[in-house]
Amino acid sequence: MRFSVHGDGGEDLLFVLGWGNEPDDKHVSWLLDRLTEEYCVHAVTLPMNGWDFDDQYLSPVRTYYEDHDFDVVLSHSTGGLIAAHLADVVDNAPRNVFLSPWWGTAPNDGFESVVLPYYLQIPTTRRLFSPERDTPVIGDLKSEDEYDEAPQGISPAFLRTIMDAQARLPYFREQDVVFCSLSDRMVSVRAIGDRTPTENLRPYDGGHEFFSSSGREAVVEDVLAVLDEGVDAIRGPSSTSSYGNVPAEMD
Repeated sequence: MRFSVHGDGGEDLLFVLGWGNEPDDKHVSWLLDRLTEEYCVHAVTLPMNGWDFDDQYLSPVRTYYEDHDFDVVLSHSTGGLIAAHLADVVDNAPRNVFLSPWWGTAPNDGFESVVLPYYLQIPTTRRLFSPERDTPVIGDLKSEDEYDEAPQGISPAFLRTIMDAQARLPYFREQDVVFCSLSDRMVSVRAIGDRTPTENLRPYDGGHEFFSSSGREAVVEDVLAVLDEGVDAIRGPSSTSSYGNVPAEMD
């Protein structure tokens, strides 16, 4: 796990990146540039192949959090799983702003759905399996070259510890906000919907990474507003968003 600081002014913001994201990735860098206009951003780059969620993911973030003064935590995907648990184990829990949190595994069809239960039983940390994903699933601004350069394989041990952490998520807190695409195929949208009250949810059109999606300018304005003002930023008439009602049932 690596911690890096970006920007030198404003309030400190902890940003727990998603699995495979790096601060110098093209689209992550775009988001960091926008965030550093308002914040000094402490970015967390995650280990790629851990096998103990509490020791290898949660504990280092908790230690870093407790050594600093953060009022709000931004997180993406796997980072959102860590941030949800972090708020349950620290004395002064922060507000959380979740971007497409990995709170459940997306449904898989065909071969993947048949193989997965057996794959999880293999006692190894070797990265034996790469799920089939199309680039637009991540974001329509992401190129095939970027996707090909990203890490692909996941090990049974990594997936087991992630699914265990998903199974014991703490309760959702009323001050938190979730941004997600209802067409996300990287994480379970149903898991997000089952946990998140409609009034705490800001849906957007795009892929798993809003910052790799063509509508990102409108979304980032709401992200910045929520970081500053809290959940009221997406409830009140001053919100910059233009989305409609969220379906009662989401898959």
